[in-house]
Amino acid sequence: MDGVLVLWDVDHTLVDVDGLGREAYNLAFKRRFGVAPAHQPPMAGRTDLAIAKDMLRLNAVPVTVGNLEDLRAGAETAMDELAHLLPVRARALPGAAEAVAEVRTRTVQSLLTGNVRHIAEVKLAPFGLAEHLDLEAGAYGWSHDVRAELVGIARHNAHSRNGRHFDRVVLVGDTPEDVVAALTSGVGVVAVATGRYTRGELETAGAHEALDDLADLDRVLDAIMRAAR
Repeated sequence: MDGVLVLWDVDHTLVDVDGLGREAYNLAFKRRFGVAPAHQPPMAGRTDLAIAKDMLRLNAVPVTVGNLEDLRAGAETAMDELAHLLPVRARALPGAAEAVAEVRTRTVQSLLTGNVRHIAEVKLAPFGLAEHLDLEAGAYGWSHDVRAELVGIARHNAHSRNGRHFDRVVLVGDTPEDVVAALTSGVGVVAVATGRYTRGELETAGAHEALDDLADLDRVLDAIMRAAR
């Protein structure tokens, strides 16, 4: 596996935070604009930047740089305030801790997530997952509307961190959007049916490898290596 850059999604791949991310954005919106958002954008597999733009647009708020930045900063603050609920409401998904701990011993790994970086770190912190990841080598959801564009950003960051190019990259995620991002970017993808999509749906989307979950470490490692080819 040496020489493969492994990039993990966060929500419903490594952790399930029981909707606290959405609650953080809703709280930030209400504080900034004085009312709770009446309309909710879809979130699964999307970047926070795209979600924030839709949240503003759907609720008749001008999509300006200032409004977006206020919403992002407010959501980060709100997530910090909600973090005490994570040990109660959130959980690391089966096998996630073992998988990231083992992959760390074999190659470079980071995140490719729709979350802004701070929110991703808050979500992972109670479960000790971030300590196994080179967070500087990843890509986060405020960098671009389109998830596929994050792959090139992560490759660049990983190269800067390690002084070498990564020709083999594997995304691990739980949505068709993760699959599309990988296929569009010409990299491998291992899809896990730990979110709202079934293994069959992820295979139909074009996943190179699809697993029910991360619980079987040997199967996870084998799937990553097959996807890397």
